[in-house]
Amino acid sequence: MKFSPVFASAAALVAASLASAQSTCNEWSPCFREGYCDSDAMFCLWGLCDPAKSFNSTSCWQPEGCVSQTTTFDSSSDLVFIRSYPGNPNANPFLSIFEPDNASVANGALQLQMNYAAAQNKGFGATVDAAHTIQYGKVTARVKTASVAPGVVSSFIIRNDQTGDEIDFEWVGKAPNEVQTNFYFNDILDYTQMVPYNLPSDTSKDFHDYTIDWTPDAINWLVDGTVIRTVRKQDTFDAASNTYKFPTSEARVAFSIWDGGNSGAQGTQEWAGYPTPWGNGVQYQMFVDTVDIQCNGNAGTTAPPTDGGSSEVPTEVPTDGGSGEPPVYSTNPGGQKCIPRY
Repeated sequence: MKFSPVFASAAALVAASLASAQSTCNEWSPCFREGYCDSDAMFCLWGLCDPAKSFNSTSCWQPEGCVSQTTTFDSSSDLVFIRSYPGNPNANPFLSIFEPDNASVANGALQLQMNYAAAQNKGFGATVDAAHTIQYGKVTARVKTASVAPGVVSSFIIRNDQTGDEIDFEWVGKAPNEVQTNFYFNDILDYTQMVPYNLPSDTSKDFHDYTIDWTPDAINWLVDGTVIRTVRKQDTFDAASNTYKFPTSEARVAFSIWDGGNSGAQGTQEWAGYPTPWGNGVQYQMFVDTVDIQCNGNAGTTAPPTDGGSSEVPTEVPTDGGSGEPPVYSTNPGGQKCIPRY
């Protein structure tokens, strides 16, 4: 049967109505994230914004792509709080993701700190994401960890929050001389992939160079220029699912500090060490001296993304301090969850 133009128009209207009904955001606050809608980078940044529930298909910002660069954290502009981010990743290469903002640039280094949050009876840390994305490349970070007490977790990761692909270095406070390497595919939590490596000294006392060299065929982890682990894609093939369980998604480089010892999850606490010691004036800090990113694909541009809506300030902000737990929302007067558009 020949397709009728009249029927085609009706079908288009039905499709548009369905798309609007599925959206929970409006044109002034077009970007959806974890139950809330707004228009700035905290909600619209690629990887944080949920395109399926945003106002339309162009509401979420596009991925910025990779740019080879070295960040030495000599300038305060090297880090900006995400709600103040104007959208140019070349001017502001790193973003502090959570509020309160526990990340800063001082004394030529990126500093991530964790303070005690009495209301939650645990530490509230920090997460810093690269503004540019990456899909294959070599990333070297010069890091001094916060492994000075049990329960304190420091992380250097490449992760896509939407697909769950991840490659990481992690340090746990109960083992200050150890770094752990791991990778995940499609958010499958296979903890058997973790491999520890012992350094000759305390990782919280000195800076070391940690490198993730990620290609379409393999991942190499290096410490101070020495390869400590290699995973080849061909070795990750799972016959049952006919899938290579190897991270391939475009992602962001990130650093975080969080309280694993008081997380409330027994497995996490045993892994990190517990309880995390807290007392008057206690604070834990992780330092990143430099980050060198060498791209191998998905080249970026200098053009800032558009915001898809107004520049109004969000009324409510997701805050979890990089803990990996469900976010807690601030309680600004008048703040409301967004209302579905019907």
